[in-house]
Amino acid sequence: MNQWPTVFQASPEPGSLISGFRIRWQLLTLSERLVCSWILLIPVWWLWGWSYLRVAIAIGIVIYTLRQERRLTLKRPSALVLLMVVYGLYGLISKYFYARYNTISLNPRELLGVLNTWFSPAFILWYIQSKDIRIRPLVVAWAFSVSVVSMLLFWCLIYFVFHQAEYIPPRSLFGLLTQKALVYVPGAGNSNYLLPYAPKDHSFAGFARYYSFFHGPESLSLIISFILLLALDLKNRGWSTLLFGGSFFLLLLSGTRSAALAMIAVLSLRWLLKTGKSWRFPFLCALLAIASFTILSVPPITKVIFDVSTSTVQATGNIRQDSTEVRGLIYEKTLDAISNSPNAVFLFGHVVEGPTVLRGYEPATIGSHSLYLGTLLYLRGIVGTGIFMSYWVALLTWLYQTRHGRPLSCLLMFIVFSITFCVMAFEPVVQYLILLCSMTRQSQLSPTHSSVAVL
Repeated sequence: MNQWPTVFQASPEPGSLISGFRIRWQLLTLSERLVCSWILLIPVWWLWGWSYLRVAIAIGIVIYTLRQERRLTLKRPSALVLLMVVYGLYGLISKYFYARYNTISLNPRELLGVLNTWFSPAFILWYIQSKDIRIRPLVVAWAFSVSVVSMLLFWCLIYFVFHQAEYIPPRSLFGLLTQKALVYVPGAGNSNYLLPYAPKDHSFAGFARYYSFFHGPESLSLIISFILLLALDLKNRGWSTLLFGGSFFLLLLSGTRSAALAMIAVLSLRWLLKTGKSWRFPFLCALLAIASFTILSVPPITKVIFDVSTSTVQATGNIRQDSTEVRGLIYEKTLDAISNSPNAVFLFGHVVEGPTVLRGYEPATIGSHSLYLGTLLYLRGIVGTGIFMSYWVALLTWLYQTRHGRPLSCLLMFIVFSITFCVMAFEPVVQYLILLCSMTRQSQLSPTHSSVAVL
């Protein structure tokens, strides 16, 4: 029987991976080394601008596999992978016909955007499923612990040395490469500039609102939410407490109330699942069904959720660019546009975002700041919403079917997504977290077996 070529031996004892504060690099599989390195290099990806990294990963997988095996030996793509491709194609086709109907040219960046956001992650997930790639949770936890320490040190530099002063954001390496304007303006693309914090916005206790090494505070809050949940899965209580405490502080610095609200709900749910084991999965399904119906079907509660789950924490006398009032206006006008749209537009979507609701601030457009209401119902219509929901259900089903050996944090993170999508778009880090959750699973390797995975 043919065996995959041996890369190196993997340790069967997860506890032996950590020696003091260091991870024993020689005991990691190749896939674990690469994922661990990718997490440790988050500050480098930020300096680059986070642009088209998923395309680069997919190309790297293809090149490495062809060099090692001479061909791509992959299983038949799952329904989950196909639905990701279909959703990406649907968005691309919609924009093509919109451009033709309005006699405008289709920007090549639209194709690159779909390639980066949907096609490349679909291929990576296809590879993960074909090779059954597993990254041990302890490896992910150690890498993110180092990342949290680097973010806290970065905050210390900004707060104690630079005193959260105003600054002119420099261009990222991608911004320099594409010759973006020297002066940053909101809506110009955060990936083109280095924005560690917003000195005019506030998170809590007088601190500025921090983005750290990510596109914005929402992306930071989602990454930190995953680390918070992962910290609770650690058996080492000291490590778990320190990682949870540092991550919680970073979540507060992000000033993202929607993520904080989601974390309260998810942590409560985690406590119920841990203390009421007899309830198990039926209780979880019933609770999610009741919560979803209540949030989305009872108008007064829906309004409260949208009002509370906004990205700012301090009210001002005048309407600010990202204030609760502006978000409320965005949702109100988006709902009106959906309700009054022609049948064809209702089915297939408006395709592009509408005008801004706040003069001089381009990001506050109709059809923005919500995946459910904006990205899906407004931009993609009923058809696109149906495709996306089919993909999401297929993803959750596969994760549940492969739950053995997967930490609870990977499953609970999708509840965080489902809640924050009410007031967040599909943030760039979401696909990274989905791929990471799909791989984070206890290895079944023995001392005589190893993995050939290249991720």
